[in-house]
Amino acid sequence: MSFDFSRMLNVDEAKKIYTKCLRKEESVLDVSKRLGITIDEVYGLVELLGYFGYPVEIVNQDNEVLLRKMRKQTYSTYKKVKIPMEECKKFTVGFVSDTHLCSKEQQLHMLNSAYRYFYENEISDVLHVGDLVDGDYGEKRKAQIYTRFMHGAKEQSDYVIEMYPKVSGITTRFIQGSHDETHKLNGGIILGEIIDNARSDMIYEGQDRADIVINGVKIRLRHPGGGVSKYRSRSLQNTIDSMSSGNKPKLLAEGHYHKSYYCIYRNVHTLLVPALCYQSQFMQRRDISNIMGFYDVDIYADEKGNIQYITPREHLFNESEIKKDDFRKTKRLRIN
Repeated sequence: MSFDFSRMLNVDEAKKIYTKCLRKEESVLDVSKRLGITIDEVYGLVELLGYFGYPVEIVNQDNEVLLRKMRKQTYSTYKKVKIPMEECKKFTVGFVSDTHLCSKEQQLHMLNSAYRYFYENEISDVLHVGDLVDGDYGEKRKAQIYTRFMHGAKEQSDYVIEMYPKVSGITTRFIQGSHDETHKLNGGIILGEIIDNARSDMIYEGQDRADIVINGVKIRLRHPGGGVSKYRSRSLQNTIDSMSSGNKPKLLAEGHYHKSYYCIYRNVHTLLVPALCYQSQFMQRRDISNIMGFYDVDIYADEKGNIQYITPREHLFNESEIKKDDFRKTKRLRIN
């Protein structure tokens, strides 16, 4: 019995895992090996099973980390009672990331497809989780000059202002990632502010992270640094572990890793947002996969801004949809 742990499990899958795949008590390592997932992902799975009402806990016993099913009477004090879905405020948010515009690996037609989907499904709030452009690493990465078709802060900001999808009724809020920040390091220019001033539908929220509140729900955007991770859940869990209880968002969305993943951890819904560009030479050299796509997420919140129910929808592009020399062929998307 196999499951796709890169997406949100449904209630039937959660039941099968709880009843047929987990023993009453066993080591976390054994569960990891049998299900073919990392130990970090086992912790995320425990949170997901609890979300669907299937009680599991992880305990340290005699220097061994064990996973065991909880007794119902124990779980009764742990389980939170959800309000009916019809009493919640429902809204949908779109997520895109790592477009790396002005790189010859950009896939503007994929970004356009995402915005067409948002428009057709009446999604008005889109969040971009950083690395809007490919930036300019100068002497640090000398070969990068040959992988760009626009250079410097002015050319790249002009390109975004002209070519980033502009769709009636959609507002894009965005943070800068490390590639965007190179323009500040090179000449003190904050690209996000230039784009914000020129495009009324694009709002710059900050460098590396920002907290955005939509319908009372706190959503944190984060673009971490460091090398690209091979593991989907580790960065999300490490980020949440570093948060104090009073400073946690209800939903965390991370870019940078060019991966796609959803889980719930420490009562925070977490999302790795995939890229909308082709695999770079840096990633190819290190045998790191590049997942291309975007998300839209249905959120059902109570009056206090707590997420009661959530439906993340993953939209991925495959290798056959990559357009060679996209930067020469794809036209801008405008929908009035």
